[in-house]
Amino acid sequence: MRKYTFILALFCAFFIGSSAAMAQTGRPQDRRENVEAAKVAFLTDKMGLTAEQSQKFWPLYNEYEAKRRELVRSYRSGYRQDVDELSDQEAKARLDGMFSTREKELELEKEYVARYQRVISSNQIIKLYRSEREFTKLLLKRLEANNKAQ
Repeated sequence: MRKYTFILALFCAFFIGSSAAMAQTGRPQDRRENVEAAKVAFLTDKMGLTAEQSQKFWPLYNEYEAKRRELVRSYRSGYRQDVDELSDQEAKARLDGMFSTREKELELEKEYVARYQRVISSNQIIKLYRSEREFTKLLLKRLEANNKAQ
């Protein structure tokens, strides 16, 4: 199973790389879906998830990600003003909001780690965090390489 997941991850990585030209003109939704599919394959392989674990884990992970994105989006939506135009009081309020959002993110993360632990091991959760960072680095390198190629 792990071998097949790895092959899927390689296929997805290849697909993203080979479709760089198309992605420039493709729909953002399509690009996002391709990256998400590659991320799922990559993380599944790195975490060593079984089919049963994957079936239970990914809905939880997607739920967490959606809640986290909404939390960050709601914070950012209220602050469109240029930083240089802020009064000291407005800047302090923005900092307070930022810290409040971070605290809410941490509470959300703790909640979901507890839920993850019903499905996967603590070691797999640590691998999740490491692999997320690794995937982000790989994605940034690929974007940089694509930008240099243009």
